[in-house]
Amino acid sequence: MGVAKHPSEGPRAVSQDRPRDAATVLLNLPGYRILDAQDDQDAPVGRWALAEPVDPVGHCPDCGFDSARVHSRPVSVVADVPVGGRLEVRVRKRRLWCDNDSCARVTFTQTTDQLGLRARLTTRLAARVVDALGAEARSVSGVVAEAGVSWPTGMRLVSATVTAVHDPDRVAVRRLGVDEHRFRRIRFVKLADGPTVKIDPWSIVFTDLDTGSVLDVVDGRRGTAVRWWLRQRPELWRARIEIVAIDMSAEFRAAIRDVLPNAAITADHWHVATRSNHMVTQVRRRRSWDLLARRGRVADPAWKYRTLLTCRQEHLSMAQRSRLDQILGADPELAVVWAVKEIVVQLLATTTDSDFDTQWAHLETAALATDLPEPAALFKTLKAWKAEIRVFCLTRVTNAKTEAANLNAKNIKRAGRGYVNHRNYRARILLAATVKNAA
Repeated sequence: MGVAKHPSEGPRAVSQDRPRDAATVLLNLPGYRILDAQDDQDAPVGRWALAEPVDPVGHCPDCGFDSARVHSRPVSVVADVPVGGRLEVRVRKRRLWCDNDSCARVTFTQTTDQLGLRARLTTRLAARVVDALGAEARSVSGVVAEAGVSWPTGMRLVSATVTAVHDPDRVAVRRLGVDEHRFRRIRFVKLADGPTVKIDPWSIVFTDLDTGSVLDVVDGRRGTAVRWWLRQRPELWRARIEIVAIDMSAEFRAAIRDVLPNAAITADHWHVATRSNHMVTQVRRRRSWDLLARRGRVADPAWKYRTLLTCRQEHLSMAQRSRLDQILGADPELAVVWAVKEIVVQLLATTTDSDFDTQWAHLETAALATDLPEPAALFKTLKAWKAEIRVFCLTRVTNAKTEAANLNAKNIKRAGRGYVNHRNYRARILLAATVKNAA
């Protein structure tokens, strides 16, 4: 048995400074040279090129010793970026002997930066697929078809990239946004034991409101999912959270209070304004049935100019204000709920505690001074969210960036014609967020 040599005593790579031939320049695969290239009608794409690593030296994966003693030269076909169209790239790999007598491995296959062990596509092709899927909301099938790889291969690249670079625990989050959106349409599934159940898939998006970056996408819609995800974060990460923005979800609020007791919760003002506008719409529809015994029509001013009822008063022109006065003058109940809606708008515009308390007192007086059920129901809801609405008025922190992340997620879903597997859906969203943050 011979004496093992130190890696520094092994053979060295031949000089790579010599000029490259024309075929090698055209393929431009780093670390490889072209040995042969031909047109071949029997090849899947009509032509092929045979490449070989320039460096004859390989490193044993077990002991790290260098070796240039060739055991065999197997040839395999790998996927690579198109060069003047599709090209079948054949790589003649070197299987080398390990000269370290104390190493249990007898032979090993030489690897390079472009082709790792058992790799069937080059690193640069994998990077191109990942970049294409992360930069735009393109379908996976379209991107992998251009690259000449399969759909599962493309999604494995996406998942591996997200796993390697995405970690919400490394992000110092001060303001957290939480919102949900529908993942798939509603389905009714008949179970094996007989009953039919309704499946309503939703996803919850967690966002850093300071940067707009997506932290994670969780399968579910209930407070249990929010509570589970927050408890997975380190204690120091949770302690850093100052404000959490949510829509008016009681389950989300309870989960956040449970896991983040020191964080302030803000109710997104868009949802508050939407509820007040919905109150006006409810009364308008009810009054149409009460007075006309039918739905609203274009001949009815309240229906024809219905958008004026939900616009802020200061945004209306003189002509629009005149039409609105006619509508409100013809229907006292509609005028009452419109006035309540405007008080809610003024409440959301406050920025100090004293102004908030003043406008809240006006809202309470207006809502309880009428016997109409709609203002009373609205006030009951807003009263349950008074503390969260106050936090918004004082901090002006909204969930707008989370809503923007939801829109990007929906665009990805539309481009892919919908997703069935939530893991793949999550990977696409997080990849897009990672590429955006890197840019």
